[in-house]
Amino acid sequence: MSEAWKDLLKFAVRFLNEAGIFSQRWVLGHTRYSDVVTPTWKPLNVDPHLPYRKGGMILRIFCLLIFIIQYSIVYCEEIDGKALLKKGKGELERWKYEDAIRSLSEAEKEFPLLGDYALLWLSEAYHETGNHAESLKTIRSLLKKYPDSPLIKKSRIKEIEEAEKVSEENLQQMFESFLKDYPNDNEIKYAFAKWLKKNDKLDAAKSIFKEIYISGNLFSGLAYNEISHYDVTVEDLIKRASNLMEFRDFRGAESALRSALEKDNGSLKKEILQSLGHCLFKQKRYHEAAKLFEKVDEKFWKCFSLYRLGDKEALLLALEDLKKTEDKRAGSILNAVASDKRRDGEIEDALKIYQEVMEKYPSAAEDARWGIGWTYYLSGYYEKAIDIFTKLYEDYGDNRYLYWNARSIENAGKDANDLYQKLKKIDKDFYSVLSLLKTERLTEQINIKAINMSSARFNFPFNMEGYKGGKKFDRVEVLFEIGLSKEALSELIYVSKTITSNEDIMYLCSKFQALGEYRYIANLSERIPYNNNLHHIFYPLAYWDFVESISQKYDIDPFLVISIIREESMFNPGAKSIAGALGLMQLIPQTAFWLEKNLRLGIENTSEICDIKNNISLGAYYLSILKKEFGDYAYVIAAYNAGEERVRKWYQKGNYKSIDEFIEDIPFRETRNYVKRVMTTMYFGYKKIFIKEDITKDLPQNI
Repeated sequence: MSEAWKDLLKFAVRFLNEAGIFSQRWVLGHTRYSDVVTPTWKPLNVDPHLPYRKGGMILRIFCLLIFIIQYSIVYCEEIDGKALLKKGKGELERWKYEDAIRSLSEAEKEFPLLGDYALLWLSEAYHETGNHAESLKTIRSLLKKYPDSPLIKKSRIKEIEEAEKVSEENLQQMFESFLKDYPNDNEIKYAFAKWLKKNDKLDAAKSIFKEIYISGNLFSGLAYNEISHYDVTVEDLIKRASNLMEFRDFRGAESALRSALEKDNGSLKKEILQSLGHCLFKQKRYHEAAKLFEKVDEKFWKCFSLYRLGDKEALLLALEDLKKTEDKRAGSILNAVASDKRRDGEIEDALKIYQEVMEKYPSAAEDARWGIGWTYYLSGYYEKAIDIFTKLYEDYGDNRYLYWNARSIENAGKDANDLYQKLKKIDKDFYSVLSLLKTERLTEQINIKAINMSSARFNFPFNMEGYKGGKKFDRVEVLFEIGLSKEALSELIYVSKTITSNEDIMYLCSKFQALGEYRYIANLSERIPYNNNLHHIFYPLAYWDFVESISQKYDIDPFLVISIIREESMFNPGAKSIAGALGLMQLIPQTAFWLEKNLRLGIENTSEICDIKNNISLGAYYLSILKKEFGDYAYVIAAYNAGEERVRKWYQKGNYKSIDEFIEDIPFRETRNYVKRVMTTMYFGYKKIFIKEDITKDLPQNI
C-alpha cells in the first residue's frame, strides 16, 4: 500500500473513530487496518447514542466524503507517472539521488510512454551513488525495451561509460560497434583511442589518433599530442589541409601545407603549392597566391588572383598568356575585365572584349551578351538594349532580362506595364519585388502596430482535433505538459528528421515557435517547396518583441532587421562563421565592441555578443549608423555585407540614375546577390504580407 493511501486511511479511521462510529478496539481487532492505526490514538468519550443521531452523523459522513474526494484528486496527481517522472528529474538535478531512484523507478513502471527517459535518468542517479553495476543494468534495460528511442545514441555512450567503470571485458567490441553505427562521432573515437592506449594496444591507438588528426575536427589538436611528428607523412598533411579547407579553416590548412613542404622530397611539391595557392586566395592574400600559381604554371588562377588584387597591368600580360592556352575559363576573366573597363568609361574597349568572349568562349557567351546589353543600357542606347534583353529572355528565361527589358522600354518613352505585371506574379523573386515597387507606390505611412500578432500568419495555428498524425507526437505533448522543454526540443528535432507532410510540418513549427527555436523552423522550410499557405514557415517573425522594440529605439525598419537576421544566421543565435562573426546578425567581435562603446550594454566578452537582445541591439544600431550615411536601404544592406568604404567607392564611381542600377552593377557577385536576397525577404517575405499599408516606405524612391 502506498504512503499516500495509508495517510488517507489513517485520517478516515481517526475521523470515524472520533465520530463514534466504531471503537478503537474494533479497529485494532481487524488486521486489515492494523498498518494504518497507531496505538497512541485515544478514542473520545462520546455519547453511545451519537451514531443514531442522524443529523450530526450525516453531516460528519458528508464532510468525510468531501475530504476523501479532494484528497483523492491530489493523490492521483501525486502518483501519476508523468508527475513522478518530472519529480524524479528534479530530484536528480538537486542531487537527491536516492529520492530520484525511487521516483524514477516508479515512473518507468507507471508511464511507459516516456519510460526511456525514466531509465536514462535512473541510470544517471545510480551512477552518482557509485552503483555502476545497477546503472549499467538500467541502461541496458532501456536499450532492450526502447530500441527506437531518440535516446539510443546517448544511452549507448552511457553503456560504454558504465561498462568501463565495472571493467567489462567486451568493452573494445562495444566501442567498435558504436563507431560502426556512428563513424563521425569523434569524441567517442578519441575516447576509444585513449582506452586502447591505456590498455597497451599502442599501434591501434596510434592509428586512430592519426585518423582524428588528419580529419581536422575539434579533437585533432588533442590527437596530435598523442602521436609523434614522425608518424605523420606528407600525404597525411595534404589530406589534413584538404579537410581543414572544407571546414573553411584556411589558416590551419596553410600551416599543414607548409609543414608538408618541409617534409616533401620534391615529388609532391607542385600539388602542395597548388593547394597552398588556393588557401592563400581564400584568405584574400592575392599577391602571394599569384606568385605561387605562377610557379606551378596555373595561368587561370594567376589571372584571377591578379584581377582580385587590382593589378591591371600585370593582369593584361597574364591574360595574353592565358588566351594562348585556350583555357575555356578565360572567358569569365575577360568578362570581368570588360565590366571594369565599362565602369572606367572605356566603352568601346569593353564592347570589343565582350564580343571576343562571345566568339571564342561559348561557356561565357551568355554573360558577355548580358554585358553588352547592360553597357548599352547604362550608356543610354535603350533600343539596342531592348533587342539584346529580349533575345536573352527568349533564350534563357531569366527574370533579370525581362526586368531590364522593361526598364529599357520605359526609358525609351514606351509603356512597359505589361512586363511589370508579368513579373509581379512571380513569388520570391527580386525582380518581382522591384516591379511591385514601381507599380504600387502608395502614400500611407507604415504602422507596425497594424500587424495582427494573433493572426494565422504569425502564430502557426494548429488544431489537434481531427489531426491524424497526432499519435506520433504524444511524447512531445507530454514533455510540454510537464514542463520538460529541453527534452521536448530534442524530441522535436528527432521527429522532424522523418516528417514530410505539410500538416506534420505545421505541427512541428507551432512547437518550435512555442520554444522560441526559430532556427529549426528555418531548417524545415528548406525541405519543402514554397507554398503561400505556409508563408509564415519561410518568413517567421522570429524574436519579434526584441526586433520591434529595438528597431523603434534606433529608428530603423524592423523588417530590415529581421531580414538581415534571416540572411545572416537563419535565426540561429549561436551561429559562428569561419571569419569569427557571431550571433543572429553575424557581428565581428571587433565591430561589436566598437559599437558597445556607444551603447553601453554591459558586454564584457564575446559570449555576451551572442545574447539575442545584445546581438539585435548591436546590429540594429549599426544599421542605423549606415542609414544615416547612405539613406537608401540598398546601400545600407550592401555596406553591411561589404563594408562602408567599398560602397562609398562604388557609389561615387558609378554615377547611377536609380538604385536598381546600383544593385545590378555591384562588382562583387556575393554582395550583389546578398542585397537582392535581403530586399526580396524584406518586401516579399515580410512587408507584403504583414503590412497592409504602404510597403514602399524607406524604399529607394528613384527605382
